[in-house]
Amino acid sequence: MNHSSRSSRRFRLRAVGLTCSVFALVLSAGCAGDSSGSEGGKTVIRFNWWGSDSRHEMTKQMIALFEKEHPNIDVQPEYSNWDDYWKKLSTSAAAGDMPDVLQLTDPFMYSYIDNGQLMDLKKLKDTLHTDKLPANSMAMTTVKGGLYGVPAGDSAFGIAADPAAFKKAGVPLPDDTKWSWDDYVKISKAISKAKGLVGSVMPLYPNDLGTWLRQHGEDYWTADGSEIGFTEDTMAAYWEWVVKLRDSGGTTSADAAVEALSSGAGIEQSLVAQHKAAMTDVSVTQLGALESASGREAKLLLFPGEKDASQVGAYTKPGIFYGASARTEHSKEAAQLLDFLVNSPEAAKIQKFDRGVPNNPEVLEAIRPELSPAEKRIADYLARVNALKPTALHIPNAEAGPAVPEIFQRLNEDVLFNRLSPKEAAKKFISEIKSQL
Repeated sequence: MNHSSRSSRRFRLRAVGLTCSVFALVLSAGCAGDSSGSEGGKTVIRFNWWGSDSRHEMTKQMIALFEKEHPNIDVQPEYSNWDDYWKKLSTSAAAGDMPDVLQLTDPFMYSYIDNGQLMDLKKLKDTLHTDKLPANSMAMTTVKGGLYGVPAGDSAFGIAADPAAFKKAGVPLPDDTKWSWDDYVKISKAISKAKGLVGSVMPLYPNDLGTWLRQHGEDYWTADGSEIGFTEDTMAAYWEWVVKLRDSGGTTSADAAVEALSSGAGIEQSLVAQHKAAMTDVSVTQLGALESASGREAKLLLFPGEKDASQVGAYTKPGIFYGASARTEHSKEAAQLLDFLVNSPEAAKIQKFDRGVPNNPEVLEAIRPELSPAEKRIADYLARVNALKPTALHIPNAEAGPAVPEIFQRLNEDVLFNRLSPKEAAKKFISEIKSQL
C-alpha cells in the first residue's frame, strides 16, 4: 500500500478511480493495440508515471540519458499527479492505448494483471536482466508464474524518533530490538509530561497494522490474495492498543489528529517536524523531507514487538514498480528502458531514493558515495530489516485491496471517537472487506 499522508477524500478518489479502471479493463477486450511507432527513423515508445514536479524533472533527465545511450529510441514522457494518473490509465486501457512502459503500485496494478493488460516480463529476459534483483522484492508482481513488474526501489515503514525531543523530556531512546507495544505507550506517556511535547503522533494509517498482523502470524491476505488473512481477535487487539495509547495522554487528541489529516498535511507539516512530538510512524524514504523541515536529525527505529513476536513483522517492499503493456508493439525497446531504469547506476544517481532504495545491490553500492547522510541511514535501516529475514508480503486481493485503506481509516476514526468498540470495529472491518471480494 503506498505510503504518505492523504485525506479521506483522496482515499475515496483512489477507490473510485480503481473501480472505473476495472470496468474500463473489461470493456477494453478486443480493442486496438497501443499507439506508438516510428518517427524520423527512431522507434517511439511512451512512458507514463505519476509524481511530484521534482520526480517529473528527474525522470525526464533519466530519459534524456537513456536516449543518448539508445539513439534509435525516442521516449515520449507522459506524467501527472496521483489521482489523474489512474483516471488517464483507465481511459487508455479502455481505448486499447496503454503506454508501452508505465509506473505501477499495489494494490491497483492487480486488476491490470488479472485482465491481461500487463506483459509477462519473463518474456523479455534476454534484454531485461533481473538476476541482481532480490526475489523478495519481486514477489508482489510474480503472479501465477509470470512477472508483471520490476521494482523501482524498496522502502519500509518504521518509527521516526527525534532524539532532541527525547532529551528535552529526559527520556532515553528505546532499544528497538527489545521494546514492546506497551513500551511504546509508556514512553509516549512519559515524554508527554514535558511542556509543549507529546510522545507520539496518533496512528491514523495502516502503516503499523501490517507489522502488527505479521507479528501475530497473520497478514492482510492469504498467500494467493483470495481471502482475508487475519482474524477478528487480532484486529480488535490492535485497536485496543490504539485506545490504550489515546487514553494514556501520550499522543494528540483524536480531534487534532483527524483535523491534521483532513488538511492534507504531509510529513513536512507533522508534529515531529514542528518539534511538538517525539515519534511518528513513517515510510522511511520520508526521512530526508522530515529532517529538512525540522532542521534536525531523526533516528529510524523498528516497530515495537519484534522480540516477542511469533514471526518477523517488519518487511521491506517496493512502493513503485515498472511494467510494460501486453499490447506494446515494441517489446525489445520497452525492455531496454525497463532494464535501464532498474539497473543503471547513472539513472540511480539522478533519482537516488525518489522511488525507493535501489534494489540492485551493485547500483546501490555505486551511488553510495553520493548519498546524503539521511539517505545512508535509510539504506542502513532497510539492511537492518532485511537482516531479520522477513517473509514477503502476501499479494493483495485485486477487487478488495484498493478499498482497505479507506475502510480502515474510517473505522479507525470510529474507534478513536468511541463510536465503535475495538471488537465492533474489527467485526465491521472484516465484513466490509468481504463485501468487496
